[in-house]
Amino acid sequence: MKKSILIIVTIISIMMFSTLVSADLENSASISVSLVNQDPDPAVAGDIVEVRVGITNIGGKPANNIMVELDPAYPFELLPGHEAVQKVGTINGYQGIYSDDTKIIKYKIRVDKDATAGEYELKVKTYEEGSSSMITRSLSLDIENKESAEVIYIDQVELIPGKITPLKFTINNVGATPLKDLTFSWENEDDIILPVGSDNTKYIKYIDIGDSAELTFNVIASATADPNLYKIDLSLKYDDSITNEETEINTKAGVYVGGATDFDAAFSGVSSGEYSFAISNIGSVSASSVTVKVPDQQGWRVSGSDSVIIGNLNEGDYTIVSFKLQKTGTGMNSVNTNQKLTRDTSTRQKEIPTQMVEDAPIKLEIVYTDSRGNRNTIEKEVNIDSSNIIGAISGAMGERMGRMKTQQNPLNQILEKGKWILLAVVLLTAFIIVKKKYNKSRLEDQKYSYSKAIKDLLKFNKKSKRK
Repeated sequence: MKKSILIIVTIISIMMFSTLVSADLENSASISVSLVNQDPDPAVAGDIVEVRVGITNIGGKPANNIMVELDPAYPFELLPGHEAVQKVGTINGYQGIYSDDTKIIKYKIRVDKDATAGEYELKVKTYEEGSSSMITRSLSLDIENKESAEVIYIDQVELIPGKITPLKFTINNVGATPLKDLTFSWENEDDIILPVGSDNTKYIKYIDIGDSAELTFNVIASATADPNLYKIDLSLKYDDSITNEETEINTKAGVYVGGATDFDAAFSGVSSGEYSFAISNIGSVSASSVTVKVPDQQGWRVSGSDSVIIGNLNEGDYTIVSFKLQKTGTGMNSVNTNQKLTRDTSTRQKEIPTQMVEDAPIKLEIVYTDSRGNRNTIEKEVNIDSSNIIGAISGAMGERMGRMKTQQNPLNQILEKGKWILLAVVLLTAFIIVKKKYNKSRLEDQKYSYSKAIKDLLKFNKKSKRK
């Protein structure tokens, strides 16, 4: 019973309040503010949104000289050139919320790019012109974050032809909402640069706001590729949660094929104090203006020029360079070359100091111009084969020993010369005897000859031996 009485009292109170309100509205003007629409809906962080505000008089009396003022707060900002205060004028009473006489006010505002997704309030003030009394209404606007990604980094800008190189791409989420289900691919239309061990496409499940994802491909540039800058086309696809459509980003990057090369240097031999080295281009790129130098270093001294200009050296080619070198310190230069040489060559070889047979590495600098026009220097340390040095020294010592033996024995020189003199005397005596025999026999026989004279003398010599 009590509950029924309470319900009846409540209903009567509501009816009385409604009657009072209706009477109040009938005798006054009452401005209603509503959001007609927004474009786009929802608004996108970082973009511009157009807001249409409906102004209606739901009271019984006309509302005169009505002013509407937009009071934007974060994350909203009125675009420059647009007025926050607009004059509506007079609105008759009992117009209804969306009647034909409803006044529509348009505003263009920008949403802060860092705003997170959600519902935000946009405040609108209404008042009579010249009055300090105003009413503030709040309109709700939905905001979504714009998805955005970019390929911000490629870790390799140079590829060596014929060499497998990891190529890393970094994809960054620069938007204000996570990215999902991304597909990344790249392509070189000339097929000079190709992936190795996989295709040219990779998939990413998720990238959070402000995060990045790294994708690595093993790639190789054609060994026959001309040194040049080659274009790589990049493609990134992902689903846009706002439009529910696939978004595709297409861009391009440049990768240089060519660049530096490498060399090998090996000791070739020594002759007459000249040390020879084989210089070979073991890289995949030709080198131009190649110069080989012997830098200042401990243990070695250069006699004469310390550099040799080779010129161009293609990949796989080699050449020989020579320098006049002397070992300093405890090496070859410590040998006293003026030591007395013995007649026994093997004994002399045993007198070569032990420090001489030690391997003595030498540093060489190879300076060249690469395919990009850069001047590069490569330093190589070459081990000197001591057996070649000993052989060269032994040969030189043997040659010198032969000369010194001849110089140290004058009697041998005299005997050598006397042998030829004696032979000349014998030949001259024989010629005189034959001449006399010829002249004597010629008087008796005009046909007598030198050959007949020689035969007669030989016969006479044989008869004399028999007697």
